Amino acid sequence: LSLSGSSFAQGWLEYTNQADYFGVNFPAEPEIEEFTYSSEFNAVFPGRRYAVQVGANSYVATVVDFTDSARIHSEMEKTEAASGPANWLYDQRASVARAAREFRQRGGEVTYDAWSHLDRVEGHQIQITNADGSRTFAGIYLNGNRHRLHVVEATVPPGAPPPIQFQQSLYFLDDE
Repeated sequence: LSLSGSSFAQGWLEYTNQADYFGVNFPAEPEIEEFTYSSEFNAVFPGRRYAVQVGANSYVATVVDFTDSARIHSEMEKTEAASGPANWLYDQRASVARAAREFRQRGGEVTYDAWSHLDRVEGHQIQITNADGSRTFAGIYLNGNRHRLHVVEATVPPGAPPPIQFQQSLYFLDDE
């Protein structure tokens, strides 16, 4: 079971999830969907999406759990060339670049694309103006201390203000 909680802050919820070691502001309680994530090295990891749709605005926090990465990689069938003692670690490190590439491949005009960090956790931020004029703002961070990839993504309609309250509110939790 995951422990989560929320409190009201200026009409938004401060959502925290201890199981996935993060907190973020949402405009409402998110719906949670479990999924499997296929990594750069074709390993399969568990993940969860926390999503809120308010009108034309969408807010999604995605978390991929790499906790069992070494075991998952050791149990995979792979060629000798694809085998290596640290592939499980390289797979985690590649996850930020992979997620950024997947955003770029969606199409639209990339208007911002740069290294970033939050709470001393390295990552990447990308902003895209989509073909319909809507804008997508994403932050991608690999919290190596907790073996989690965190991706926050918000899309707003043309002319809407940037979703800064969501995008900039991501923070990381520890065991305490």
